[in-house]
Amino acid sequence: MKRLGAIARGRFAILRNRGTSTAGVHATIHPASAEYSALASALQSVLRGSLGANDLISILREFIADERARIFQLHRNGGTGQAVVRSIATLTDAVVTSLFQLAESACDPGLRRRSDGCALVALGGYGRCEMNPASDVDLMFVYPRRADAYLDMILHPVLSTLWDVGFVVGHCCRSIDDCLRMARMDLTSCSSMMEARYLTGDPAIYQAFGSKLGRSVLYKQADTLVKQKLEELHERHYRYGASIYVQEPHIKEGPGGLRDLHAALCIARIARQVGTPSEMVQKGLLGQTESERWDTALDFMLRLRNELHYLYRGKNDVLSLSVQEQVAINLGFLDTARSYGVEQFMQRYYLAAKDISQLSAQVISRCTLGRSQVERVMRRLKARDIGDDLTEIERCIYVLPKNRGLFRDDPVRLLKVFWYAQQMGYTLSQEIQDYIRADTPLIDEGVRRSSRALGFFLAILREPKGVAATLRSMHELGVLGAYIPEFAKLARLVQFDFYHRYTVDEHTFLAIETLEHLDEVTRFYGEEFRSLASDAKRLEILRLALLLHDIGKGEGADHAPKSASLVEAILHRIGIPEPDAATIVFLVARHLEMSHIAQRLDLDDEAIVIDFAKKAQTLDRLKLLYLLTFADIKAVGPGVWTEWKGTLLWELYIKTHTVLIRGIPEGEDDLARAERVKSQLTQELSPEFGVEAVKKHLQEAPTRYLLMTSLHKIASHMRIIQRIQRGEEAASQWTAFPLAGYSELTVCAYGRHGRFAQVVGTLTANGMNILSAQIFTLTGGMVIRNFRIDNGGGAAIENPAVWDRVVADLQEVLAGRVAVHDLIKSRRKEILVRPIQQGAVFPIKVEFDNLVSHAYTVLDIRTRDRLGLLYLITSTLSQLEVDIRSAKITTEAEQVVDVFYVTNKDGSKLIDEGRRAQIGLELERVLTEGFN
Repeated sequence: MKRLGAIARGRFAILRNRGTSTAGVHATIHPASAEYSALASALQSVLRGSLGANDLISILREFIADERARIFQLHRNGGTGQAVVRSIATLTDAVVTSLFQLAESACDPGLRRRSDGCALVALGGYGRCEMNPASDVDLMFVYPRRADAYLDMILHPVLSTLWDVGFVVGHCCRSIDDCLRMARMDLTSCSSMMEARYLTGDPAIYQAFGSKLGRSVLYKQADTLVKQKLEELHERHYRYGASIYVQEPHIKEGPGGLRDLHAALCIARIARQVGTPSEMVQKGLLGQTESERWDTALDFMLRLRNELHYLYRGKNDVLSLSVQEQVAINLGFLDTARSYGVEQFMQRYYLAAKDISQLSAQVISRCTLGRSQVERVMRRLKARDIGDDLTEIERCIYVLPKNRGLFRDDPVRLLKVFWYAQQMGYTLSQEIQDYIRADTPLIDEGVRRSSRALGFFLAILREPKGVAATLRSMHELGVLGAYIPEFAKLARLVQFDFYHRYTVDEHTFLAIETLEHLDEVTRFYGEEFRSLASDAKRLEILRLALLLHDIGKGEGADHAPKSASLVEAILHRIGIPEPDAATIVFLVARHLEMSHIAQRLDLDDEAIVIDFAKKAQTLDRLKLLYLLTFADIKAVGPGVWTEWKGTLLWELYIKTHTVLIRGIPEGEDDLARAERVKSQLTQELSPEFGVEAVKKHLQEAPTRYLLMTSLHKIASHMRIIQRIQRGEEAASQWTAFPLAGYSELTVCAYGRHGRFAQVVGTLTANGMNILSAQIFTLTGGMVIRNFRIDNGGGAAIENPAVWDRVVADLQEVLAGRVAVHDLIKSRRKEILVRPIQQGAVFPIKVEFDNLVSHAYTVLDIRTRDRLGLLYLITSTLSQLEVDIRSAKITTEAEQVVDVFYVTNKDGSKLIDEGRRAQIGLELERVLTEGFN
């Protein structure tokens, strides 16, 4: 008869012909339910020969499916995370150990007597009894010295059957010496073996393995292993992002994820020989309350991971935005009058992640600090008194036991200690962090109104570096929320959308951090931009405004005015003098305005710039508001700030700066200024084009064109128009501005209905991303269309071959030889389209505004970004006989905000309410249905 291990496909087919002993089959079968008893009976039937291998597979599959369904129902009914993962581990134990013992019972008794035997061990999460629904089954077969035929007879049938019934199995087969060698060489293997749990087989082999691992590896190489584990922890945090408060966290590997707890447990096992929270309490690594926080956070994370695995029907540990609402509902977080269920759920997640991060750091610190009596003595010898009952040891601040009451004696020290650490570049020891966290209730109304407390707070804000890190630390330890209670409401506050990538509090710290690195910014306007920070007076005022700019988000929608109102009260309470307080309130009240004007409104409309200059009032306020807006946008999330947004914001700053320097103009109307400009332009351009040609061009041009177009561009337009006069159907010219991140295209042609949409469609078909457009119609029928374009990734398009194709396509489309719709369809596969997040929902909004501009109606459209969207909108407006005079396109995550300055065909604003309603309904229809 062939050996069982010779061919894996034989599985248990020959078990009927092996021995009849059933010893040990019941050893670890759980008698918790009738199903487990039925499994035990089925295994005995296999041994007796009354059931075959295929019957066994069917029985196991049915048993596993029934148990998994029961466990899923336990989860759905609100079972704890730990109850579910242990139930899955118990199910796995039952199957694995039963198969091992079945194979062992079927072995030739003589072969078994001659063998050294083996033990079957669970590793990793399975070893910890933390098995989520899609977790792998990690097994290790351990033998004393060398593998033999007995081990082969066990190994293959167990593994092949596990695979056949649907388990994802990771396995290894090692001697005890192999285990020790691997543990010394590879930290991951060592960590996994530290979590080993005996399943079945020879217990003496498992005990020998555990004893030698502890004695030969963990004890002898403890310092090296701890160091390697800490390096691994820091590298992992760097890889997954340093912040807990990201919008789409990795709940296992990211900061505050399950791996942080595993790392702390691993280090505790190495350094203090403990492996559970209760043991850590006994060894003083955790207090009783901390142990309860540990268990609560762990259970929440396990329950969340269970939900993700069930939802994705597989292993996926990223809490993506597209599933957060469904996860929240499934875990019982429902909408209330004050907040969405998903926001409550994410706040609960961030609380658990924060607890895991803090508690893991505490355990690691307590494990690694002064592990021996000699180390503790040596550290005390290095201690240096730095005042205020504080001690510095190796650039870390401590409190000696005799000075434990330092914060009770003077609560202002709760702020001062952070200033010490920031100023000297020191860190706060875990011990003093514990004291601070416990003593934050000492910050009462008296401390909040204390001039000494304000002095240290402003001193922190004044430091050139380390401001954001210090404020973040104060926030995490509860000091910032105690000093400014309104800020505590922002803790872990979620904005559930596809735009904001961080919680409100983390966004705030990132914005302040952005200001600390302005000297590293290299932009196309270079030194002039970088000098703003050094020119801006009182940077602590700007940083305080940034700290408080979103304070109203804790109070619900429309946060800017609420923030300003709250900030006024906060500044009065803590004692900020009136002139500075007025500036801070101004910055908070207007912190959305500069971005809105730059990205949505027509910056060539001087009235808009003048109105903004009146609000800014002074150059200092303008500089501060520009820097605040820059930092605010940069801190929203990766990719939100683009060179194009920077260009628009800088353009608004420069134009407003010019108005404030020259003084706000009064008296002279647009027509008078236009006549003055015509005279200047005629003088400048006549040498190249001749007086009559220049006068004709300027006479036919609208006033708006004369007031907003530079001499250089007018000359360029006249050269393009000359080509049309020589017989071209349409003429164009492009220029790349790589440092600014965009290219410009000018297209000139005689006006025909729908031509703007044709140009837009042609650019779309060539994969170009339109950022803005300006349209000028001359009285002689010539239309000048200026476009600013990028490649969709924030870069200028510089390749002449690309532009050659665009120009050729424009000639064909504008001549009527090719339909735009067909061109887009033919190029669809070539165009790179940004993928839309699964589950993303973007409601369509169409709004009209007749107040912003005196000459045009402003049409604001918000919808989901997709291929051909701008062409769809412009062609629809053309069909509705709406003329577009200018446009700005902004993409926020996967949402597009298109702003059009429009008129009726006769140049009048869209005053009629019924006409606006008709246009709005038609736009909503086509945006919903898409192309016909």
